[in-house]
Amino acid sequence: MADNSASSGRLKYEAGFAREVYGMENGSYLKLCMQCGVCAVSCATFKIMDYSPRRLFALVRAGRKEEVMKSNTFWMCTTCLMCKARCPRGIPIVDVMHDLKGLALKQGYVNYPQAAFYQAFWQDLAGRGRIFEGGVTARYFLKRGPKDFGKIMAQKDVGLKMLSHGRLPLRPPKAVKGKKELMQMVAKARELEQKGAN
Repeated sequence: MADNSASSGRLKYEAGFAREVYGMENGSYLKLCMQCGVCAVSCATFKIMDYSPRRLFALVRAGRKEEVMKSNTFWMCTTCLMCKARCPRGIPIVDVMHDLKGLALKQGYVNYPQAAFYQAFWQDLAGRGRIFEGGVTARYFLKRGPKDFGKIMAQKDVGLKMLSHGRLPLRPPKAVKGKKELMQMVAKARELEQKGAN
């Protein structure tokens, strides 16, 4: 349930954390948050988040890095854009959530299954410019390890049904036309990201 999580033990304040988040592409928007709570009441997944977006932003401001980065809030965001549409300050909350996901991946906060999915999806996409569902699934479960083997077996009926209806290809698709140009764009985006981080 949102906003009900309490820290056990001493709270660790990291003064540079808020500055680090503010330095991200959309991070400076957090300074505009007036803590009205409209994002929380607009959010479809609010009840399964550790903290509402409003509360998460307050924790960022307070320098509570471990609580922020270990929370499931940004992983539970479905990118429905309701919070962004209703925010009286026009904060692009979904974009901030994406930035926080990226920061979590960079800094190794990858315990949630969604983190493994994001990584698997990107690796598959970066290889050919198109998604191969079998490749994403295999990468995902390899990242999650043997602890998720039961989940693989629980999904076999869905996979077999999709296969029988021609909805799950057995071979990866061909690379997109202009793959070289796509890879150049990806490389440029990574370069700009690195410059922004330094």
